Amino acid sequence: MIVQETRIKSSSGHQAVSHHVLSGAKNEAIRLMSGSDYLLKDWMKEARRESIRYGLRHIAFNPSEPMTDQQLSDFAEDICRELDADPERTTFVIHQKDGKTHGHLLLPEWQENHVLSSQFSWVRLEKLARLTEVRLGHALVPGRHDKAIVKALRESGEYEAARKIEALISAEKTAPPVAAYTSQARRMTERQEFDLPTARREIMIFWEESGNDLRKFRHFLSSKNWYMRAGDRTDRRRDAHIIETEDGLLIGSFTRLTKVRMKDFRQLLEDEASKKPLLDLRPIAKKSEAREARRVLLGQSEHTVQRKAERLRLQKRLPVIVPFNNPECLSTGFQIYLRDWKTEMQAARAVLNAKHPLEKRYGPEIPLDIQSQRIMDLIQQGRERLKKAHEAVQRAREELEELEAGRWVLFKGQKISKAEEALQQALAQMGEILRYLVQAVLYYLGLSGTKPAPLQFPVPIERQMSRQEYVESRQKLLRILLNEKSCRAWVKGHCRDAEHKRARLIEKWHEERAPEAERAEQMVMQLEILARLPRRFPEDVRTCIVTLKRRGDFRGALNEVRVFDVAPRPQFEGPLADSIPFQSSERGRRGHQGQKMSL
Repeated sequence: MIVQETRIKSSSGHQAVSHHVLSGAKNEAIRLMSGSDYLLKDWMKEARRESIRYGLRHIAFNPSEPMTDQQLSDFAEDICRELDADPERTTFVIHQKDGKTHGHLLLPEWQENHVLSSQFSWVRLEKLARLTEVRLGHALVPGRHDKAIVKALRESGEYEAARKIEALISAEKTAPPVAAYTSQARRMTERQEFDLPTARREIMIFWEESGNDLRKFRHFLSSKNWYMRAGDRTDRRRDAHIIETEDGLLIGSFTRLTKVRMKDFRQLLEDEASKKPLLDLRPIAKKSEAREARRVLLGQSEHTVQRKAERLRLQKRLPVIVPFNNPECLSTGFQIYLRDWKTEMQAARAVLNAKHPLEKRYGPEIPLDIQSQRIMDLIQQGRERLKKAHEAVQRAREELEELEAGRWVLFKGQKISKAEEALQQALAQMGEILRYLVQAVLYYLGLSGTKPAPLQFPVPIERQMSRQEYVESRQKLLRILLNEKSCRAWVKGHCRDAEHKRARLIEKWHEERAPEAERAEQMVMQLEILARLPRRFPEDVRTCIVTLKRRGDFRGALNEVRVFDVAPRPQFEGPLADSIPFQSSERGRRGHQGQKMSL
């Protein structure tokens, strides 16, 4: 039997709960055993008159096995006795849905001379449910407070019932059961005509089929037009995710709906961030379907003889473009021109496409979670060795303390000196591992230009003192690296610092190269003009440039383009596209591309 308790504020009124309990549309039958809507309204008035925050107590109980109306009424009386409520002042209703019955008990919070008891009410109600299941021989339903119920039953002398309920408690330490959604959430979704229990069952099926893979789970949700996103909370549960419909209707929390612990869910989020995203084939499929639909709609009219003849006639009127796949067919001078033009274009493009060495080494920007996860994987073996070295230091220190504390120890001085030597060597080894880990992380991130020296075991005598001092001065760092959570935060902080440092260096490098990049950009534009002369060039200039090309005089042709580009041109009053000054558009383009390069 599942028992749920809800306290209704006096400021909310009785109408919502009265409508649900007394006239619920989804019930096959409603039997009013006691009370009325008028009593609920009167009890709310009493609570407001007495300045009580809550006016009604709504207790719903749903047995796992069939119960008669009399048995449900007896259980309602047990609840009244447990909470010190007057059994004559109740509203008790039995609902029948899908052939099964469940009860709704409404009690006034103000009991004429005292307020209804609410101390540990959830535990007390669960205890009543377990006792009723034991008495009727029903299957026991595990709850959140089984341990407390067993303790209370033993104190009251119910040893047989305590023994049966204790069998429900798992030997392994597991999280207590949590409701997938509240009754308030279910009522809200019902008012919007959304079936929350069915949606929860489908979400559980999706989670089982995904094999604990969040990417597959998100894909299954999208098939129902549901989406999972980070919640809006900023407290300790800021990593909580919620599942919503396409219209923004809240279905519930992921951890509540799937019964996954928050600790495990955070690990699943990190695993999802470290994996490559799945290829979404839906846009490709939509484009393919659209192409197929267009092909069907075209019909046979596009392939008639008249259209083919018209297409061939238009092709004959177009100018012929000779490809340069076989430059041997061209004249010797034009081949020389093409070779020089290509060399200059490649040199200018190389300047424009040049990247800082850090850009080549680290590539595009990667999220911090993925960066930190990669570094954690790289230093995993080193952290394990650091933990073993730390344990060895602790053992050596304990042995030394035991020797120093002992009074009757043979060869005490000799043993103490050996223990001190073992402790010093253990400290030196731990310092060597700590030094290597820190230097490796800083070198990998680019925060240090010195490559870490390889580990040396045993540590040479001349380095033991420096390694011991290194450990003593970095005790806080040692504690951070030994702890998984703090080590991940430390690595993420250094990843952020390295990213900022790289961004500053790259930005400064591009700023210093801005004049050279501007000259290269200007050269590319002049070469493009030279390759395809615009209509604004006078006919004599165009003829001169073509002649120089055929002779193989690349520099002469380029100088002609530069001279005409710099020379002042006449201004025309008409809004013709060909008469727009080319130099001003060039400047705008250069400025825009210069901004892109500086970014």
